[in-house]
Amino acid sequence: MINLSVTAIWAGGVTILAIAVFLLVLGLRAQKRPNKTGDSAMIGETGIVRKTAGFRNRLVVEVRGEQWWSKMNVSADVSSGSEIKVTGVDPDDLILVVEPLERR
Repeated sequence: MINLSVTAIWAGGVTILAIAVFLLVLGLRAQKRPNKTGDSAMIGETGIVRKTAGFRNRLVVEVRGEQWWSKMNVSADVSSGSEIKVTGVDPDDLILVVEPLERR
């Protein structure tokens, strides 16, 4: 038979409880953070035009360090290096819908 003191049992129980509470707090914090993936997370992001005459007259833009096909939400002239803002994502083609970023 294992001979444990009451103090050792309490110390072990409190330690396990503290670890469980710590992990619970970490899990709850992760749930409150904004989504960083998926099409909804792209809306509102800014980027730079890398190429203006792409496939099917699409723009090639760089958002979050990745290159994406995109189409303009409004008719505007943009050139390589222009800044854009993502206003949506076309669900059929997974193409970003962008508009020129207006600097104030």
